[in-house]
Amino acid sequence: MELCKEYKPMCFNENTQRLSENFELDFQENLPQYLDDIERIIKCSVSNAVTNYDISDSKLNIHAKTIICLTYLNKDMCTLSNIFEEEFTKSIDIENSDLVSFADVKLITKYSNFRLINQRRIDIHTSLCAKICVYRKSSGKCLTNCKNAFTREINIPCLISRNAGVCTAEFDEAFSVSNSNTQIKNIVDSCNSCYLEETKIIKDKMLVKLRVEVSVIYKSDDNHDEKCSHSFSISKIIDISDCSDEDHALVNARISNIYIKSKTNSDNVVNEIEIVGCAAISYQIFSIEQQNFITDSYMPNFDTQILSERLTVKQSPIYYNDDRTDEIAFDCDKNIIEILNLSPSIESCSVVESELKLSVKLAFLYYDDTSQLCYYEKTSQLSFKISDEICDGEAVINLLSYDFVIKGTNRVTLRLSYNYQVYLYKTQNVDYLTDIEVSGEKNNLNMPELTLYFADKNEDIWDIAKSFSTDMSLIMEENNLKSQIIDNKMVLLVPGM
Repeated sequence: MELCKEYKPMCFNENTQRLSENFELDFQENLPQYLDDIERIIKCSVSNAVTNYDISDSKLNIHAKTIICLTYLNKDMCTLSNIFEEEFTKSIDIENSDLVSFADVKLITKYSNFRLINQRRIDIHTSLCAKICVYRKSSGKCLTNCKNAFTREINIPCLISRNAGVCTAEFDEAFSVSNSNTQIKNIVDSCNSCYLEETKIIKDKMLVKLRVEVSVIYKSDDNHDEKCSHSFSISKIIDISDCSDEDHALVNARISNIYIKSKTNSDNVVNEIEIVGCAAISYQIFSIEQQNFITDSYMPNFDTQILSERLTVKQSPIYYNDDRTDEIAFDCDKNIIEILNLSPSIESCSVVESELKLSVKLAFLYYDDTSQLCYYEKTSQLSFKISDEICDGEAVINLLSYDFVIKGTNRVTLRLSYNYQVYLYKTQNVDYLTDIEVSGEKNNLNMPELTLYFADKNEDIWDIAKSFSTDMSLIMEENNLKSQIIDNKMVLLVPGM
């Protein structure tokens, strides 16, 4: 028998592989010639950021940068600083690399430490974790209609992953220190933060606007510690295929490299700071769409064979976008007399069973009760429930503002205001029909016009009709049923066709 069938192509970006790989890096840094020897290290902080990735030869190659910020004392007890930058590539094995559409790549710094080798060389060891979601485009076809057969369809609102990627936005800024009567003797320390101000998606493009805040501690010509800060905005237009105005973007940004130095102004006075670098921007693009799938089919009085494929979908997504304020307490081993420079950051976030988990790092330069310059760095955890339902999720956190209070002698209470954007969803496997074929006509000569059937509670009329090769609507009409699912055990009259 000739069947009248219709198909549609499958165009899903399916998350087919999640990878998590730990690895370690070692760097050897030598002071530039213009800097004095190291007598004592005060601060050696390490941060890492993905700048790009590529896929080739069954490997995903992560290209990243490491920033190492060093603050130290020379033999004259003068405080000096330097920033080192290192590029590295980490290759991770992936399956069927030629079918990959894109990947969401995140890099988490687990810990770092250092060792002073001699007065001009320092070795740095850092441990990282790469978290990767690999998306492949589902190829093939899906059956959408067969006029000769009964079909069972489901309609599911799905979270569609449109695209993901990494890019960089460069900046070059200069500003004068607040005290115009002083000169900069040397830079003692610096810290930076990158905030997301705006995202806007139009067809195949996304505008990302960031605010960068940099604070610098320097020694003035009268040998006092002074602090200056500067804030500026940078924008980046990113070309993104297959996105539209209705899509949502989860965007995260962090400084991937930075160079800070003092410079002379037009009057030949050293009271300006120059900042050059770039921010690494990682993004995921999502949309919510209704998707129809035929999950079962049969032809009355004919033996039919169905062919199906399995697709994993993120169903019934809910988008959350809200601001929140939390406090975290950090305890220091030493007594804190004065904090010179403080910088919090959101290191990572994840959704586990509808609970949003944040990793918050606090770093600050301070004087202790012996007037010694010290550095503090610690990571703490925050979490809160988004929904009582157990769901998976995609999330991004953007820090909005912060303040802090020193409580007692050695506790810092950090107050964070941040924005969170989350998609919660339930993961479901859908077996959809790719085709249906007729293998022959059934022998129904001895089939009665009405058959008694003892139905169990929660049985589906569709399954009963299919097993008797009849029409589901006839069973429901014959038995005066309003629901397709049987409420209680009952005897049904099953009409034949």
